This record gives sequence, structure tokens and C-alpha cells, in this order.
Amino acid sequence: MLTYKRTSLFEANTQTLVNTVNCVGVMGKGIAKAFKQREPSMFTAYKDICDRKLLEPGKLWLWRGSEQWILNFPTKNHWRSPSRIDWIESGLQKFVSTYKDQGVTDISFPKLGCGNGNLEWSNVKPLMEYYLSELPIPVFIHDFTVDVGLPEHLEHLASQVRTSIENLSFPNFMTALEKITEVAPTLRIDETKEFELKFNDGVLEIQSRSHDWVFEEDDLRGIWLSLLNGLVTKEKAGWTARDAAEPILVMMQFLPNVRAVQIHRHGRPEPEVAVELRPEAEASYETKSSSAQAELPWH
Repeated sequence: MLTYKRTSLFEANTQTLVNTVNCVGVMGKGIAKAFKQREPSMFTAYKDICDRKLLEPGKLWLWRGSEQWILNFPTKNHWRSPSRIDWIESGLQKFVSTYKDQGVTDISFPKLGCGNGNLEWSNVKPLMEYYLSELPIPVFIHDFTVDVGLPEHLEHLASQVRTSIENLSFPNFMTALEKITEVAPTLRIDETKEFELKFNDGVLEIQSRSHDWVFEEDDLRGIWLSLLNGLVTKEKAGWTARDAAEPILVMMQFLPNVRAVQIHRHGRPEPEVAVELRPEAEASYETKSSSAQAELPWH
């Protein structure tokens, strides 16, 4: 389940993030420097491992942080040297063969070796797709960023909804949907897409020129739970009425602490828009606190 996600790696809400490192104990630039500042205890342990010459390309070291795990992935031996494509491949092979035993349930990757490592993304991308696309866990690659927002003519309406809702408990979620139908009873997405919205007694009705969709409370609860658990794609937004996914996704962008993101699922011809909670609104990910730190590289 490989998906390209056009946001910063550090905004990912996955259990595990991948940090590209060298094997001499230096995190002085790029992603590694940001991880060093974010997890100083991890850097101390990483430097000790490197000082003991226990880390090399093809070996991985997992740091189980209090909120997210960090998979330290060597893409070069020395920070002065460029990365090598065979080192990327050996690390991917190690990950594929060991992620399950290490308890990794979902993970976000950068473009391995393509920053300070000087590798070409056109060479690394097919390699990452080959090893990661068939894994049964959610895998994200953050290849570049794209800003996605509501159409300008809807933004001022959304602000009325956001200021009236304190949090996204389910009762507040339902209240917000009702408020959306009040401020935008006719939801005009663009020149060709217009929907009539109604909300009565906990039931949302969406009408277009050719369709009429009804979402009862249990349907809406399913969408709300999807939002709390991660990305809401068009399949999840329209899980009871697939054709209604687009207006539902637009309505969800009216909610407080919710944003639209561009994703591109491997094997699909075009990117698409999904929604998720903003990173600052995410509850801490529930990590396995009973798991010991991986003090040695994976073998």
C-alpha cells in the first residue's frame, strides 16, 4: 500500500518516520539535522553506535520514541561521501525482511539518498516502488510538497464554521455539518460542480443535478472515525455513497483543524485530494511503550 504524500515528512502522522543518516555519527544537514534537534536522546544513542562502528549501509537502527518511532536508514558511509544506489537497495531489502518483527505498522519515507546524497530521484524512485509497493502496511513517500486549500470563494464561509466549533468530538462534528449546510446551502465547488446541502435530525442530504445522497448518523460516524484515524480518501468519505465523495471531502475542509492534502497512490494514473487532521491537532500516537530500544542495528 504505497502512497506518495505531498506534505513535509515531519508532518506525517505515521507510527514510524525514516531518517537518512551516515555511519560516522554526524547529523549536520538536511533531514538528519532536523531529527537531531527533535530527538536529542536518539542522536546520543546513534553517535555511540557509530563510535562502536556498529552501523553500516544495509543495517537499520530503530529508535522507539515517545510519540513516533524513527528508523535510521544509512544512505552513505561518511557524511563527506555521496550515497550509492546499492546501499539504498540493501537497506530496503533489510527493511522488507524485518519490519514485521520490529512491530512497524505504518511508515513515512523521504526520497532516500536524493538530498545531500546526490542520487537522482529518477533512479531511486523505481527501486523504492519495487520494494515498498506490495507491502501490506501503509507506506508513504514524501517526494515534494503541494499546498491544497479550499477555493477562495468558500474560505470565508469555512471560517464561520471553524470559529463556532471548539473540537471535533462526534457531537461537534455533527453540529459542524449542520452549520456548513446553513452557511453554504448551495455548495459550488467550481463552474461545473454544484450541490444542494440539507441537514435535518442528524441526517445529511446532498443533491446534485443527477443524484440525491442521504447520510444517516452511522454513515457520518464512519467518516468521523476515518478522520480521527488518518487520511480520509474518496473511498472513505463516500464509503456508503461513492459518488458523493467529492462534496463530502470539500465539506470536511470547513472543519477546524482539518486540512486537504494531495496524495498519489502507486498504480493510479492521477493524484487526488484527501483530508486529514492538521499535525498540531493530532493526538500523540500510541506507541508500544513496553518495547525496548533497539540498541544494535537490525541483523
